[in-house]
Amino acid sequence: MKKILFVLNNTNIGGPQKSLLAILDNIDYSKFDVSLLVLNSKGILQKYINPKTKVLTTDPLITAATIPVNQTVKYLGILLKNGNVRMCLSAIFSIIKHLTLRTNMNQERQKFWMKYHSQLPVLTDKYDMAFGVSAGLTTYFVVDCVSANRKFHWVRSDYRILGLSKEIEEKYFRQVDGSLAVSQQCADIFINEFPFMRGKLNVLYNYIPLTYYDNIGYDASLMPNDQAYKTILTVCRLDPLKGIDMAIDACEKLISKGKRIKWYILGGGQEKTNIESMIKNRGLEDSFILLGFQSNTLAYIQQCDIFVHPSRTEGKSNAVDEAKYVGKPIIVTNYDTVKEQIENEVTGLVCSMSGQDIAEAIEKLLDDDTLCAKLSDNCKDHMDNAYNLNDYLIRLLN
Repeated sequence: MKKILFVLNNTNIGGPQKSLLAILDNIDYSKFDVSLLVLNSKGILQKYINPKTKVLTTDPLITAATIPVNQTVKYLGILLKNGNVRMCLSAIFSIIKHLTLRTNMNQERQKFWMKYHSQLPVLTDKYDMAFGVSAGLTTYFVVDCVSANRKFHWVRSDYRILGLSKEIEEKYFRQVDGSLAVSQQCADIFINEFPFMRGKLNVLYNYIPLTYYDNIGYDASLMPNDQAYKTILTVCRLDPLKGIDMAIDACEKLISKGKRIKWYILGGGQEKTNIESMIKNRGLEDSFILLGFQSNTLAYIQQCDIFVHPSRTEGKSNAVDEAKYVGKPIIVTNYDTVKEQIENEVTGLVCSMSGQDIAEAIEKLLDDDTLCAKLSDNCKDHMDNAYNLNDYLIRLLN
C-alpha cells in the first residue's frame, strides 16, 4: 500500500479545501494509506474529512512558524515558551513591518520560514508522495519537514497575481519532483514564470465535493422562488479581483431598463463594507443582495436562473464548475484562463470586463429562453476530471 501525505494550509471554506475533500472521497483506500496535515487551526470543513484519512496532529511550533492571522498572540507565546526568543522577535518585527510599511505579509511569511525552517520539527514517517495542496507554505513544509520519495507543489491560480518572492519560490520549486495545476492555462503561465519546471507539470482538474454537499443543509428561504423575478447568482469572496463592482454596475443598468431581477451574492470578505456602500449609493438594496458566507454553494446554484462570474482573474473557478455540473446558463468575464472552462456560446457566454458588457450578456439570456436551454444542456452533469483518480496517482508515483 502506498503512503500519501496531503498538506493543507487550513480547513476553512475555500476552493483548495473543497477540492481536497472530494479527492479524499474518491481515493481507493485499499491502495493508498492517506494522511492529512493542516498547518493552521481547525476550520469548518475539518469534520467533513473522509474518516479513512488519518488527520495528523500539527506541532504548534509549525503553526507558529506560519505567523497565522488568527490567534497570533497565542502562537507568539508558543515561540517564547519553546525558548525561541529570536524567532518570536523576528515574527513580531515582520508583523510590525507589514502594519507600518505596508509590506506584503505573504512575502514576510516566506522570508520568516526560509530563515527558521531548520528549527522546525520534522515528520517521522516516510511517504511515497507528499503534496503541498495550498501551495506557498504547504509546499515549503513538504520540502523542509517531510521525508517522501516524490514531492509535489500545487498550482491553483494565475501565478502572476500572487505577489510572492519568486527568488524564494524558485529555491523550493527546484527541490520538488513535480507540480499539479488546476488547469492547462495555469500550468502554461507557471512554466512561463519558471521555465525549469517544464516537463514536470501535470494537470489535475478540481473535483466537486458532492458527498460534502449531500451531508449539509442550506436555507432555501435566502433565495425565495419568486416567479415575478429572474434570479441571478454570483459566488465569490468579496475582493476587488472578483469584480463585484462591475456586477453592481451591470445590475443598475438592468434595473434602469425595467428588468425584474434579483441578484444574490454568496460569499464574505474584507470588502463587504465598501460593497454595501456601493449598493446603497446606487439604490440597489432590494435588487443586489449580499447573503454572506454559505457552505452549500451547490444548493444555491441549483436555485438560480442565471449564474454570473464577473471575475478579473481566476485559476479555475470551483463555482463555475459547479454551475456547469447542475446545468445553469453561465456568464463569465474574459479573464486569461476562462477559455479552458467556458466555450463562448456553447457552454456559456464570455463577455468583456465591464458593467455594460455584463449587463448586455445577462439581457441576452433574459430575452432568449432557447439560448438558455442550449447552454444548460451542453453543461449538465459535466465534470472536467473524467478520469480515474487512483490511476492518476499511480502514474505520478512512476
